[in-house]
Amino acid sequence: MENRLLTTILAFTALIAVLALAAVGLLRPTQTATAQPGVSNMPQIVVIGTGEVKVEPDIAIITIGVETKAPTTQEALAQNSAQAQAIIDRIRQLGVEAKDIQTTGINIYPFYDEQGQNIIGYTVSNMVNVTIRNIAQAGDLIDQVVQVGANRLYGVSFGVSDTEAVMAQAREAAVANARARAEQMARASGTSLGRVLFITENFGASPIPVPMMADAYGAPASRSAPPVQPGQQTYSATVQITFELR
Repeated sequence: MENRLLTTILAFTALIAVLALAAVGLLRPTQTATAQPGVSNMPQIVVIGTGEVKVEPDIAIITIGVETKAPTTQEALAQNSAQAQAIIDRIRQLGVEAKDIQTTGINIYPFYDEQGQNIIGYTVSNMVNVTIRNIAQAGDLIDQVVQVGANRLYGVSFGVSDTEAVMAQAREAAVANARARAEQMARASGTSLGRVLFITENFGASPIPVPMMADAYGAPASRSAPPVQPGQQTYSATVQITFELR
């Protein structure tokens, strides 16, 4: 009887040991897959590629403003509102759609006497961004809005209507540049490129417009449409690619 009991205990102990080993074995593959030593330990090369695309802009963005001064806020605001509405009406008459006219700022602030102590009046400013989809019209639009009361020109910038299409070309050029660099370094080291392991796009800023400032643009009768030259804009993309080396 004692022998049977001992045999049963030993068999039960052995079963527990087998189950414990199986459990450990089931855990190991999960830990190995997470670490991925095959990727981190293989020979690799990391390169950065850049690509640029130069395009002619097809839209112009003009920031136009009107500034008025009066002894009271009510007078200054009334004068400003009348001039601003006249400007918007003239812009619409030139064929610019309402969606392309956006108010960007309305400000009211006091101005003081020569000693800087007493308020003698108030200034109201109103700014609008106008997107012009026919760049050839930009100079005439500036001249026209000045004639109806615009006395501030805060800047002219240019862009493209389909930015994503241009950036797609820049990305393709950046990837090609990265591969060319990697292939050159691989040849120099006596190896060859394998598959792409990682690829990351490094985001940068869009082209920054150089503002053109104008204060008190001038008497309308003495002005004509200013020449507006869009030139070219450069859009760039940068990628970082990790290649396998063979």
